[in-house]
Amino acid sequence: MEVLATGHPHRSRRLTNPIIHFWKELRRRKVIRVAVVYAVVAWAVAQVAALLFPSLLLPEWASRLVVVLLLLGFPLALVLAWVLEISPTGLKRDRGGEPSPAAQLPVPVDTTCGLDCPSNPGPVNPTDQRRSIVVMPFSNMSGDIDNEYFSDGMTEEILNLLARQSGLRVVSRTTSFSFKNTVLDLRSIALKLGVETVLEGSVRRAGNRVRVVAQLIDARSDAHLWSSSFDRELEDIFAVQSEIARSIVDAIHLEPGHCLECAAPTSNMQAYEYYLRGRQYFHSISQSGLEFARQMFTRATEIDPGFARAYAGLADAESFAAQWFERTRERLDAADRASRKALELAPHLAEARSSRGFALSLKGDFAAASREFERALELDPQNYEALYLYGRARFAEGRTAEAAALWLRAHDAQPDEYQSLALRVGALRGLDHPDTPAAAHMALAAIERRLELNPDDVRALCLGAPILSDLGRTQEGVALAERALVLAPTDLGVLYNTACSFARGGYHGRALELLERRMQLGATIYREWVEHDSDFDGIRDDPRFIALLERMPRLAQ
Repeated sequence: MEVLATGHPHRSRRLTNPIIHFWKELRRRKVIRVAVVYAVVAWAVAQVAALLFPSLLLPEWASRLVVVLLLLGFPLALVLAWVLEISPTGLKRDRGGEPSPAAQLPVPVDTTCGLDCPSNPGPVNPTDQRRSIVVMPFSNMSGDIDNEYFSDGMTEEILNLLARQSGLRVVSRTTSFSFKNTVLDLRSIALKLGVETVLEGSVRRAGNRVRVVAQLIDARSDAHLWSSSFDRELEDIFAVQSEIARSIVDAIHLEPGHCLECAAPTSNMQAYEYYLRGRQYFHSISQSGLEFARQMFTRATEIDPGFARAYAGLADAESFAAQWFERTRERLDAADRASRKALELAPHLAEARSSRGFALSLKGDFAAASREFERALELDPQNYEALYLYGRARFAEGRTAEAAALWLRAHDAQPDEYQSLALRVGALRGLDHPDTPAAAHMALAAIERRLELNPDDVRALCLGAPILSDLGRTQEGVALAERALVLAPTDLGVLYNTACSFARGGYHGRALELLERRMQLGATIYREWVEHDSDFDGIRDDPRFIALLERMPRLAQ
């Protein structure tokens, strides 16, 4: 904490916080608005009375009586504004900072069933008392599908700002974007996701002007908690994003937390547009998508050499390409350079620290990577990517228990995701941990929810398959793995993960065949990960597996 030389910080906080809180309550309960409206209406009534009463031959004291009654009514109006709120069902008592009825109702989740059990909406942890929200993809109203990246990018920026608030559970981008162009209504979506509020909006861009309309809806009552529209110059888009996030936090009665009004990442809108295009390609996590993302991020850094987030994006694109598709010295060096530059430009940016940690971990420098990940989490404790990637680095290092703990933290930061839970099962299994069965049930429930939203999610299919084998449902696991192979027979991630599934299910020959096929495609797998992957424990002594392992490079090489 920074302490000013002129006073004691705790004393200052006691003096200012109640005043700030009281002012926020006045605004939230619309007392200020009522006061202004009442004053305007009262003045108009008094003027009308002064003009009309004499012509109606009313006594002189009648006008003065009207003024007195208006003055007496003013404090009464303020008290009623403070105590009552308007709802779709009429006036009701204001609940202050209490959660809405939707938040108070527990969402039952059966974490013991598998992929064939009924729908399990809501968070995996029903004891999670945080307020909850899903940010739906903002509609592109520009009449040009090429502007889709801009509306998607704005959605992601607002989502990320909200996700940094410790008192708010925000549905991940992956899940919310699975409802893009859906025919489901907002209430049905909220029910499926177990959230109490929904943010939706639209973006219309014309030249250098942008119009953003956003509204926050209570999923239970379908009432509008907040809505606004913004007509701004394109350069003001960062202020609009921060204002929307701040308004959401105010509307659901949370204390603003981490970085609701971050500084603009760049002053060059052309560079920002290339950055948004890069993010759009990056989310595909395909070889071609990462290459396009790399090109977009590179162009953004060329236009604005001081754009730290673009360098962080470039570093991540290079690192993911090196991890999954093309492990070359050129890729690793490119990730190293870009992450260094991002950190040099913005040492207090959690994204830069996380990107640097990721790049260092792929080079086998785990000690330096750990320092960067720890600093990223000091800057942003809710950063899912930092927690998830830090877990992967710890796992490759052989620090399996720490990896499992980090993946559980990643899930807490983003409760609707499934990948960290699935990886945690493998880590606990390798430790022969007694919590492995419970962790498997928990991961399987999360995977089931993901497949309900997207039945063709090959990663969810792949990660669910070995967990089913853990639970004694080997044939169901094999069926999931085969389905993933039908959907994506040459996908490198699918080939590796289905090999894990078949090895775990006892189909050793099939597992080795898939690993060999992946190696034949020229794709590298870093050896440290495979050495610690408990899915392959059943074939570690097989000569074919040993030969394959010898062909895999080590991270330090």
